Formats: sequence, C-alpha cells, structure tokens
Amino acid sequence: MAKRRGAWRERAPATAPAGRGQAKSRALSAGQGGAILGLWLGACGPEADVPADLEPRPSADVEPAPAPAPAGDTVVIALRRLPGGLDPAGELDPWGQRVVDDLLFEGLTRRLPDPPWAEPALAERCLAFHDGRGLACKLRAGARFHDGSIVTIEDLLYSLNLWIGNRGVNLRQRYAMDDLKTVEAGPPPGESGDGWVRLGFAHADPLALERVAAMKVVPRGRHAASARFGQHPIGSGPMQLSQQTEDRLVFTRTSPAPGLARQIELRAMDDGAAALTALRRGEVHVLPEVAAAHVPRELGKPGMAARFTAFLLSPPRYDMILYNLREGPQAGPRMRSALDQAVPRAEIAAAVQGVPGHPVTAPVDLLSPTEVDLRAIAEDRVAEAGLGPFARAADLAADAEGRVAADLVLAELGWILDRGLRRRGTATLRLPLAWDGSPGLAAGTARVLRAAWKQLGVQTPSVTAGWAYLLSLLRAGKFNLALVRLAGSSDMDLAPWFHSRGAHNLSGVADGELDRALEAYRVAGSRTARDGAKAAIAARLAVLHPVTILYAPAQVLLASRALTGLGFVDDLPRLDRLGLTAAPQALLHSGGG
Repeated sequence: MAKRRGAWRERAPATAPAGRGQAKSRALSAGQGGAILGLWLGACGPEADVPADLEPRPSADVEPAPAPAPAGDTVVIALRRLPGGLDPAGELDPWGQRVVDDLLFEGLTRRLPDPPWAEPALAERCLAFHDGRGLACKLRAGARFHDGSIVTIEDLLYSLNLWIGNRGVNLRQRYAMDDLKTVEAGPPPGESGDGWVRLGFAHADPLALERVAAMKVVPRGRHAASARFGQHPIGSGPMQLSQQTEDRLVFTRTSPAPGLARQIELRAMDDGAAALTALRRGEVHVLPEVAAAHVPRELGKPGMAARFTAFLLSPPRYDMILYNLREGPQAGPRMRSALDQAVPRAEIAAAVQGVPGHPVTAPVDLLSPTEVDLRAIAEDRVAEAGLGPFARAADLAADAEGRVAADLVLAELGWILDRGLRRRGTATLRLPLAWDGSPGLAAGTARVLRAAWKQLGVQTPSVTAGWAYLLSLLRAGKFNLALVRLAGSSDMDLAPWFHSRGAHNLSGVADGELDRALEAYRVAGSRTARDGAKAAIAARLAVLHPVTILYAPAQVLLASRALTGLGFVDDLPRLDRLGLTAAPQALLHSGGG
C-alpha cells in the first residue's frame, strides 16, 4: 500500500503553551463565483512587480542569511537519523515532512486542527466552488523565497503542475489527491485580476482546501534545473536551511519572531544512551524517541521530573496484512478472524521491532499524545505513570492463546489439521503472502508471521517482487494476502483505501455502514464530529477485518522544561513554534547526571 502523508491533525498537550503567530481565517457564506467557503489573509505589502525572467534573483531589500545563533536561541532535536531529503515533490520520511511543512515551504493553504480545517498560507484568498469540483486561489502579493526572489505565478503553476499527469501519479496517490485533474491560470467566475490559479477535480471533494496544503511551492528555475534540490532546498517558509553536515541540519529564521527559537537544529544521534546524556547536559532539548531499553528506568532517575516533560506517542504508522476480500479462502470473515487471532503480535514487537506496540485493531489514530508522570516512575508507581505498552511485559502467552483460538475456528470451518497441514477434502489451505522482499523489519515480520501460521498448518509461501509489480497485482485483485505499511497522518482520510468506491480500495471491501462513516468524516464540521467519525470507522474496520494490524508503534518523547511552544502534529513536535525560556546551561544541577 502506498505511503500517504499530508492530512494532519495538530494535537497540543493540555500542559503545553499555546502556539503563536497563527494567521486568522474566517468561513463565509455563499458568495461571488459560486464559493461556499472563503479563506482570507491580508496581503503582506503592496503589489510587487513580477520579473520577466524565471530564474531566482537576489533582492537588495532582503536580509542576508543570519549568522549562527547563540546556544540559547537554538532548539536542538536529537534524531536517530536525519531526513533523507527535503524536496516536497519527492519521498519524505516523517521528519522530512515536518521540516517541509513547518520550516521550509508553504502551500496555498495550511492545515488546521479544527474547523475550517485550513487557512491561507501563500494564498491571499481561496474559493471553493459550489459543486465541490474546483477551487481557485490568489497568490499573496509580496511573498518571497529564501534567496530573495519574488514568488511568481509561474513558480506557482510549475509547482502545482508537478502533481498533474503521469509524472504526478505518485504525489497524487501519496496525498490522496487522485481526483486532481487540471491546473490553470486565471480568476474564477465573478473575480478578476492577475495572480489567480484554478484547480479542477474529477469528483466533489469537501477536503480540497485541506489537501492542497500538501502542494508546496518551489522556485521554478532552481527546482527544474537541479536533481539535488532536496539537498539544497529553497522555499518561502519561516526558516531556511543555513548549515548542513553529515550529522546535523540547522534551520535559521528569515525574520525576527520574539519568543520563538531563531534556529532549529536536527542532530543525528543513533546512540540512545549518548542522546540521553546530551539531553541531561542541556546540549539537546528534545529527544523524540527514547530507546526502549531506557524506559522506564532512566525516566525515574533523580531530577528528571523537575527538568523534563515526557509524552507517550502513537505515530500514525501501521504494519499490517491486507486481505483480498473478492475471492479465495481468506475472503470469508471467519477465516480472516482466525488468521488475525493467530498473529504473534507480542513476538513481532519484542523480537522484530524491539519496541512495544499499541494494541489497535484498525489503522485509525484515536490516541492523542499523553503526558507521562515522571514523578510516579521515580516513586516506583510505574503502572500509574501513563506509559501504556511500555509498562507491560511482552505477553508471549497471549500469542499462544491466540493460536489455540484460531485452531478452533479453522476446525469449525472444516479445515482439519492432517500431518502438519490444514486440509478440507482434497484442498490444502495455502495462502501466498505478497511482499517486496526488503530486508530488516519487513523480512523479520514475514518470518515470524509465517512461522506462527505454519504451526496452525497454514501454508503461506512468500511471493516477492518489486513494489510497482506487486501494486499492479493488488490493484487487479490477484493476491490472497499482502504485507504492507500504511503511513499517514493522525487525521487521515481513509476513504481512498476503504470506501467501496475508493481509488485505492485494494482489498475490495464494500460495506454500507463503513461507507457512511467514511463519508461522515469527510463532511464533519467540528472536531467532535470528526473524532466521532474516526471512532466509527475504526469500529467497523475491526468487525470487517479487511486488514490485520501487526504492529502500531509506541514511543516516549522527552523534552526540556526550558522548551516553549511544544505541540504535536502527527505525533511529532511542530517545529516553527518552538522556543526556549533560558539558555540550557541555566538548568543544570546535580540531579539526573
């Protein structure tokens, strides 16, 4: 299943300071041009002349790249590895997505965690049409890229057209914008003037204004001329890449923002113990993923609660089995239930992932970041600390109990265990497992899963090939089981994957109740309604079993109490709102090493 990122829900813990600098937006009633929703933002200055040439050129009135900031102005985040690339039109890992969204680039709109779900960014104004099959946005006057060049309508058209036609297939699939069909210059009906662009969709899409936030704008000349744009990114976001080495990326703010960090530094630290030591010394301010070996012991050391806050997170990433519901033995719901019960989840978490997982039954993120009580850990009240799966030992006995339950279901279905194989009449239960053969986590998961099912007498030979070929088989319904990962956002529109008419409904699931829940999510007008729809989707998917969740990651984040503006987007810190109350050296004391 292709990765998709983009739709996000920002979730700030109750104890976190409120974010700053959000542009205001307001929803309008029906107006000119057939608009049912209007998003507005005052222009940043007078109308600027658009240069005739398309190459970026410096501007004399733009401040040069800032000098390195003092330590107290720099928030340092320790990552196991740095983002692989920062081209918004390329593949992005979760941290690359956060940097692209929060620091380097802007789309016409920016997503919001609450209604109206989007606000203007590079757009001065956006209008969605009555029929839901199009929208128009007017480029904000005076917007500039980090190199000083003005953002032009040509840059905008170039960036949006990266999503059109054959070359944009992967982008459209990744961000669930398969219905995007046209991009063209010009105002919508009832409007006039330059700087307008119109987007057309094959079908009505109530989430269009949210989705276009993923369409980041890049300088046409630089992006078209360089295959290494992701290593030397230029955007119009609040920060620019000012320094990069093998083990760190430094982003510097392009204009002063009182109370916010002047610089954000991502530092690669793959040694969990070294990262913890750097955090305690004040050299690092955020450790997004504490090594499982250090939870909970290191969290309860003296002084930790006074100096740090911790959160239990549930990144929206799911390793799972996708079933073909059209034909084959696994098409029956009871067979899928038996296979699900026999999944050795505890063994996968302990022996393959090395980190406990959240016990979820559907790829829907219903868990918000929750603060961990470090004082409870220090007082040896670990069960009360809010560590979730980290507070429990791997329950290998539950894996064995699941296989016993699965054996009973298979026997009831007439599949009898005969000399190590499940047989019904002359047929043998054989369910080929399609996956891409990649080493590491995928190989380990496939090995453990196939071994568990083999104990039940179920044959699951591997069918491995390149992902593009496997995807063609899945789209044609020519598979039994597939090992896939769905990575997206906490607010993920799952209609493309699980609606009966979804563009990526690879399993072939078709259920009226599920369709209604998915449609309710797309038209939800409040946070409560959207969360209620998500809960209904999760409940129905758990009943239908078009997928079996093998592993849903859990992680613990540690942050210095000197950090301000900590809020979460897709269970990662939102970067552009971070700041420091004091230089890290001021927090050092004898406790906590």
